[in-house]
Amino acid sequence: MKKPSVLWIEDSARFELRNLVAQLFFGDRYDFNLAEDVTSAVNQLHTREYDAVIVDIRLPPGIDPEWRKLYQATGFDRVHAQLGLKLLRWLLAKDNSIHPAEPPEWIKPHQVAVFTVESKGEIQQHLDELGITVFRQKSAGLRDTILLELIDELLAHAPTTFVQDRTL
Repeated sequence: MKKPSVLWIEDSARFELRNLVAQLFFGDRYDFNLAEDVTSAVNQLHTREYDAVIVDIRLPPGIDPEWRKLYQATGFDRVHAQLGLKLLRWLLAKDNSIHPAEPPEWIKPHQVAVFTVESKGEIQQHLDELGITVFRQKSAGLRDTILLELIDELLAHAPTTFVQDRTL
C-alpha cells in the first residue's frame, strides 16, 4: 500500500525541531520530505504531488531571485516577510503577482496545514481567504507527536482516506 506523502516546509526542522521529525521517521507511516526554504519547497511541489503539505509562515527565500526580492523588500526579516503566507497565496490563490512562474495545479486547501509561531488570530483572515482549516501554533513544550497529529488531522480532511497503522 502506498504511504501518504508529506512535505514539511520548515527551516528549523533539522535543528530546533528535530524531535518532531524523528517521530515521523520512527513511525514509518509516511513518505516524508523536508524543504528548508521557499525555493526548495517550490521545486519539490513542481516535482511531485503530496497528500499533505505543512507550511511555516517564517521562511527564508532560498536562491530563486523572485522570492529573494520579496524577502529583501522587508529588510531581510523573516518575521515581517512572512514568505510562507506569500507562498500559500501563490499556490492556492494562483496569485502570479507574487511570483511570475505558474504554481502547480494539483495543490488544494484541504492538503495544506499551517504550523507556525504566529497565533491563529494573527493569520486567521489569510487562512480563511485561502480555505486552510488545519492550523497549529508552535510554542514551548510541544509534544513530540504534534506533527504526527497535525498530519493525521490534515489527511482526515482529504477526500481520499488512507488506511494506516496508527500505532507509534
